[in-house]
Amino acid sequence: MTSSHEEARVFEEWLWSLDQTRLDSFSLLELQRIATQAALVLPQLTFLTVVAESDAPAEVLSSAAGVRESRVGERLALLRVGSGRGRYVVAAAPAADGVVHLFGAPPVTDSRWRRVEETWMRSAAPRMAKVILNRSDFEGIGDALTEHGSIEVARMTARVLRDHSSYSRGWPSEPHIRRLTHREALAETDGMIVRTLTLQVGANTQVHLRREAGASFYRGDFRMFADVVLRRLTTAAAERRELLSDRQRAPRETAAQLLSMKLSDLDLDESSVRAQLVDAVSGIHGMQAAVLHENPYLHVLVSDFLSGASFDVVVTDERRLDIIPGLRSSVGSLARLTDALGSAMGMNELTLAPAVADLSEEELLASF
Repeated sequence: MTSSHEEARVFEEWLWSLDQTRLDSFSLLELQRIATQAALVLPQLTFLTVVAESDAPAEVLSSAAGVRESRVGERLALLRVGSGRGRYVVAAAPAADGVVHLFGAPPVTDSRWRRVEETWMRSAAPRMAKVILNRSDFEGIGDALTEHGSIEVARMTARVLRDHSSYSRGWPSEPHIRRLTHREALAETDGMIVRTLTLQVGANTQVHLRREAGASFYRGDFRMFADVVLRRLTTAAAERRELLSDRQRAPRETAAQLLSMKLSDLDLDESSVRAQLVDAVSGIHGMQAAVLHENPYLHVLVSDFLSGASFDVVVTDERRLDIIPGLRSSVGSLARLTDALGSAMGMNELTLAPAVADLSEEELLASF
């Protein structure tokens, strides 16, 4: 029996060796089948779904840290990273217009994959950005998986919004004892942000879901994983991309709509929570926050020095914050801003809403 490390190495070498025809016609739905034809066992695979301003992810990532060479096809791009025994392959598969799945064999906790999710995404901003899942996304993925077998939760992690403490709970598999379903487990997370959910689907398939539009295939039916989990991640990312697209305003144009973020269990009237909001924005690479008003409402001007975009973030309600784009905006900038705020503040929903009526055009500095 080969080790998981050896399975990953063999898989990466096979993936890199795919001919140009395979790269041009690649489908994740067929990955397990063509690997089986090559007498390969699929290793654990880690996925990150991102929104991109270009349908050519290799162009954005080819100069990323550690990339030594690349191979590019119409449906799959391959990046070889590092050298020697530490060498590995990251693949990029377009999933929809402006949505890309990045995947590879390193586990999500491995420093090699952290390089992808952190260093690469930082350098690719704002041309490429992660998106986050809401509780409804976790529920939707779990619901769809129930069509393929019974669902049991093996582990769930979350963050408590009030005090930022961590929540972690595992349910070991025991004979004749049913573990919680995904909805039963998620019902325990009121006042929390769900971070990860590890699900057992039927007898043989195990998957891991992450808030930052990520997932891991541990074992079992990969075609089902691609058809259900990756398809749902694609839909969530595509919907977010559409929501964030073309939000810039013309000079002196009155804001007719804004992006409204509904929050779960935080009182934005509290000074500590407002400080948390400003810290969340200031922590985004290349962005700066300036507080313009604190009473009777909070008004923060956000500038993205990487893209030239600017936004007004306004809080007039204790359970809602509004984002009003200025003259320049981009999907990547808005994705980074909304995801940082959503992760810090506990976003339940992000929608378009009518503009705040009691703010004058002169007060919206991002218009200039």
